[in-house]
Amino acid sequence: MKKILFPTDFSETANNAFLYALNLAENQNAELYVLHAFQYPMVSGGIDAGILQDVYDTIELNNFENLKDHIPFLRKMAEDNGFANVDLKFFVKEGMLSFVLPTFIEDEKVDFVVMGTTGNTGFDKVIFGSNTMNAIKHLKVPVLSVPNGYEYKGINNIGFTTIFQDKDRKALDYLTEIAYRYKAKVHCLHVSKDGNYDIPTLNHWKEYYKDEPVDFSIYTANESVDAVLEFIKEEKIDLLTVVSRNKGFFEKLFSPSFTKKILSQHNVPLFVFHE
Repeated sequence: MKKILFPTDFSETANNAFLYALNLAENQNAELYVLHAFQYPMVSGGIDAGILQDVYDTIELNNFENLKDHIPFLRKMAEDNGFANVDLKFFVKEGMLSFVLPTFIEDEKVDFVVMGTTGNTGFDKVIFGSNTMNAIKHLKVPVLSVPNGYEYKGINNIGFTTIFQDKDRKALDYLTEIAYRYKAKVHCLHVSKDGNYDIPTLNHWKEYYKDEPVDFSIYTANESVDAVLEFIKEEKIDLLTVVSRNKGFFEKLFSPSFTKKILSQHNVPLFVFHE
């Protein structure tokens, strides 16, 4: 059985992303692991060790109590939205989330992570300095980020940006499995600045995926950001998928101009696979 990890800080943003995680867990027949990570405060010297331990014990107890209090709320949310059958498991871990996640994922054999963005500005926070961005950059499993305030309305059209490398096929094969379960379609996008592209490779991909719910589009644009935005609009994309390649890839795709346009024009979850 697949395992989906959902980190939460008990916020409204996290609760919103929880509904998306529930949908995916049901679709994938997966267990949904709900994780809350917390940090002990930095304490200056001179405090009695016994008192300090009492402080730490209280903080840890409060975090367990917060999760315990939040569990009935999450279970009711699942039941109210028709996901009572989803297998939920709850965990509390001490440490920075960025450090807790890799170990937890490895120990529990997690397949992918679903996270909500943070802050009032939504998508830009997932890009710059947030826990989600750290997860996208450093985790080995796919990470799906849900924009703040995004309302789940189903998955009918999955967008997948590709440069037709063989390494992209693993992600595309994964997406076709999801597409079958949702009765959705995967729309592959390749952006060319001058209109030139590898026609034999494209034809090979078309032949390979001819019996799958997959189609291919070539967009010509000087700026890949503009092409991606037009693609989202034209194909009515519900979920945008990319394969992370290197630091330069992130700097280009997640530039301020991109996030600003995404916020103002399109509000779609982002699914990031690692090369």
